Parts: sequence; structure tokens; C-alpha cells
Amino acid sequence: MPGTPANDALPRQSRLRDKPQQRRARQRLDAILNAAEMLVEDMEAEAITTNMIADRAGVPVSSVYRYFKNVSAVFAYLFEDLNEEIIAVIEECLAKSQPGWDDWREVTGMIIMRLHLFLMENPGYWKLLLVMQTSHELREAKSVMISQVADMLSARWRDGLDGFAGGDPDLVARFTVEIFMSIETRCAQIRDPKLLSEMFAELVKALEAYLSLYLNKVPPADAGSETAG
Repeated sequence: MPGTPANDALPRQSRLRDKPQQRRARQRLDAILNAAEMLVEDMEAEAITTNMIADRAGVPVSSVYRYFKNVSAVFAYLFEDLNEEIIAVIEECLAKSQPGWDDWREVTGMIIMRLHLFLMENPGYWKLLLVMQTSHELREAKSVMISQVADMLSARWRDGLDGFAGGDPDLVARFTVEIFMSIETRCAQIRDPKLLSEMFAELVKALEAYLSLYLNKVPPADAGSETAG
């Protein structure tokens, strides 16, 4: 999240018009990002202006334009910051999983549960999703995220994990992420926590139904041997 000195190795740094080199400049950039994040959580994102961000950050508006060409660019930076945390959650869940019969169901449920908690703790993410269609920068950031997660899944399945069979790993991975993102976008419009939980529960069912067509369609050979014995 904003508040950590900018890391030039992160993809989102390419969005900055000027990369801060001095500590004071990094602190100013962090103040701008923190201000934008608080504004997104406090009000409708469409109403936020660069002047509002500058006022909340306590910096001249020229400082905002030094790093970002417009408000959408600020939003895209924040969105990518959150995306990196989401990807870290998915990577952690996948790393903990072990190849085995129906293990993928547990992994799927774990990922969605963790993401549900993460998204509930970061309400600004929902607001950014709602302005996605009006912001080229945000749409681009979302597309990059979808590709990153899909690549993680397809690489896993190409390595033979989860018993993948009967389809193109790249295509199935892409559809899997698209299913999640479509429900996620719908959830951004919901304010009732109970209904949100119900939506995520249905998301688990939908993904399990789809993935069951390709993952562990038959038990591993050793499982059959143990049964026979």
C-alpha cells in the first residue's frame, strides 16, 4: 500500500512521469498516493480531482502533475498496488498446495476466501472497479492483472499439477480469471456484507463446476492401486 518508498523494479513505476530519487520527493509521492486512497474510500471516485488530491496531501497541485498526467493515472497506480497484493495472496495459496486428488478444490476455496477478506479490508478497490469503464489506464491495469494471474495458473497446469487434462491450459486459465473478475465487478456494486458473502460462496461453486471439467478428472494411478488393495 502507499507509504512505502517507490520501488523502481515494480511494473507500476512505469506510470510515473517522474521517478522520485530523493527521500523528500519519495515522501511527497507517498503523501499524494495516501491522499488519493483516502479520498477514494471517502467519496465517489468520479468526483475526485487533482486539486482535491493536492489539498488532502498538503502539496501544490503541480506536484501531482509532476508524477501523474491525470487522476486516472493516480487511480491506475493505486489499482496496480492493490493488484500486486492480490497476486501475492494467490501465489501464497498456490505455494501451500500439494498435488493430490481434489486438492484443487481446497486451493480454489482458499484463494477466494483470502481474496474476499482482502477486498473487504480494501473498500477503495471496489470504487476503482466501478470507474473502470471510463478510465483507459484502469482498464489497462486490469488487463495486465488478468494476464499475470492466468499465466500463473496455466504454468501450474502445464507442469501437470491438479491433474489438468482435456483442454488448453492457457484458455482455461484465462476463462477462470475472467469468471472471477466478472463476479468481482458485480460485487463492487453491492453494499450488503451478507449478500457479498453469498456472492463469493456462489463464485466458489461456479469455479469448481467449470474447473472440474479439466482438473483431476480421474484419480491418480497410485490412488487406484490403494483402493484396489
